[in-house]
Amino acid sequence: MDPSHSTDQTESASSTDHLATVLIGGMELDVFHAAKQGNLEALRDHAEHLDLKLTATNNTVLHIYIECSPTSAQEEVESTGIVEDILQMCPALLLLHNKSGETALHIAARRGLAGIVGVLIDQAAKVRHPGDLEQGRVLTEEEACLQKQMLIRKTNNNKNTALHEAVRFCQPSVVEILTKEDPEFSYAANDLGETPLYLAVERGYLPLVSKMLSNCNVPTYIGPNGRTALHAAVIRKDEGMMEELIRADRTLSKAADELGCTPLHLAARFGPLSIVKQLLANDRSIAYIADKDGATALHFAASEGNLDVMRVLISYCPDCCELVDNKFQNALHYATRNGGYQIVGYVLADAWLSNILLNAMDIDGNTPLAHSPYSMLFTECVYDAKVDIMAFNKENLNVLDIILANEDKISLLQKDLKKPMQRRGIKPSLRIKNPKGNNDNKVEENQISKDIGKGLQKAKETHLVVATLIATVTFAAGFTMPGGYQSEKGPNQGSVFLSRNAAFKAFVITDTIAMAMSSCSVLVLLYSSIHTKANFKNQIFGTFHLAVSLTMWALVAMVVSFITGIYAVLGGHSPGLAVAACVLGCIFFFVFANSLLSAERKLLKAPHFLDDMVRDFWVLILCSLFAISVKVSEMVASSLIASILSPVVQLISVGLFCKRPQCN
Repeated sequence: MDPSHSTDQTESASSTDHLATVLIGGMELDVFHAAKQGNLEALRDHAEHLDLKLTATNNTVLHIYIECSPTSAQEEVESTGIVEDILQMCPALLLLHNKSGETALHIAARRGLAGIVGVLIDQAAKVRHPGDLEQGRVLTEEEACLQKQMLIRKTNNNKNTALHEAVRFCQPSVVEILTKEDPEFSYAANDLGETPLYLAVERGYLPLVSKMLSNCNVPTYIGPNGRTALHAAVIRKDEGMMEELIRADRTLSKAADELGCTPLHLAARFGPLSIVKQLLANDRSIAYIADKDGATALHFAASEGNLDVMRVLISYCPDCCELVDNKFQNALHYATRNGGYQIVGYVLADAWLSNILLNAMDIDGNTPLAHSPYSMLFTECVYDAKVDIMAFNKENLNVLDIILANEDKISLLQKDLKKPMQRRGIKPSLRIKNPKGNNDNKVEENQISKDIGKGLQKAKETHLVVATLIATVTFAAGFTMPGGYQSEKGPNQGSVFLSRNAAFKAFVITDTIAMAMSSCSVLVLLYSSIHTKANFKNQIFGTFHLAVSLTMWALVAMVVSFITGIYAVLGGHSPGLAVAACVLGCIFFFVFANSLLSAERKLLKAPHFLDDMVRDFWVLILCSLFAISVKVSEMVASSLIASILSPVVQLISVGLFCKRPQCN
């Protein structure tokens, strides 16, 4: 191989790389600064090839100037003139776009530069092809209109038009210009499925919505996931926008998204009631439209417990309660499954609803009563004569059989719900059980059981650590007594200083209780680890609940022992500080525990099995605070009496001294 030839190839490759680097480098520095400042004199020096002056992302000098131009009203007039001069120097800049697909119009619309937007659209009607320019031909009115439309309708890489940008940044003046210049255009959705009208509604820009509805002859309402602008207005709970949209197109209330949900479905779920009334007043037939699962707006309202919405729906369409979903479940099935206490009472009080809903069976033969044995509304149904309490499903199970078959899945408190049934004379069925034919359900149930087992195992490990920690702390506190020990030689050497203090005695007792209960909790959790098979579910859940209760009580006792220990140490010398520590400790612990259990109660939609313990703890705190307040009042009263009597005693003693005969 010729070395000189190799050298030439190397130099050629080097020059090619250098050329590529220069091309990637972008716009010259002086041109960039001239474009940024709107320096026309400097730009005229490059007017012949101004359209070739591009940045690294293909922004032209027109892109740069519009992006950097001022937005104040006075300065915008000057900016408009500069844009006109730049386009006269190089008309081709008008339609050039950067690597994001944005023209100068996109940028001006985004920044709300209405004057520049107007200039760009006017200049579009004057742009001619090079051949036309050489022939000196002027564009016809129709050609000029097409040129304007081409500029206004041009999209970037995300399929956003200039109107999309103006709406996104809420630029009403630009929206008005664009919609008036091209009123016949039906704006398509961008890559995210958003049309300009949907964007305006979703963001709550009512003035922009009004402008687009009034100026556009063919507005487009669609949005992501098959939803329309009316769906977005319902989600925003904006009645003003809803009124505008329904006035523009009454059929929007029947439009369904990809899940089959109409705006009424969303209104029934999220409210408020006035929106539901507004939709039904426009077209009451929408109450009969079902989603892909067969659920109507009444099903949605029942599922969320929205009794007022249910009343309105039934008042407009009384027979909509007859509709069932794909599993043949009616609205009461949904309500009982989600703990709708008020809805059950409403149905029981209405003869028409009771006749339709109470005893209707779903695809598995279950009545609404069969969906409610895990909630407190079950007792309300059991005692009503209109309810068929002995109804059997397709597995030949009645409600009591369902409870007995699922005892391992319900709490201790919920198991007491068997008592109302027993009072009504309901007994377990002696029919031959029909197993479910759907293997998918069995697989799903097995998976659920596995998930519950894993979650329970993690919870047991956590409680074991907590119980062990409480036992360790209380054990150590039993030998590190508050106040210390007597070290002086004598019969009391090694005894506790505060052994006769009442608060110290309370500390010893509560510390012992905490130690004992936490140790019992550890023992119960260790015992429950023996029963790991599926046929021991009842024992596993029972022992876990017992361990949780013991751990909670141990935690309460530990807090009380801390409070009493603090009071025993500080009560004699700093009673105010001792009382403050006791009150703060009690209040903070109770508020946190009560908030935690309240949140869990809302999630479960049923009373928590620790409610009784919380109630007892509240009584304990009240009693403790009462005892502390009595002690404080005694101390305050004694100090007041001493302060009042001391001067009196001194006066009496002085008086007696003065009356005593003087010695010679």
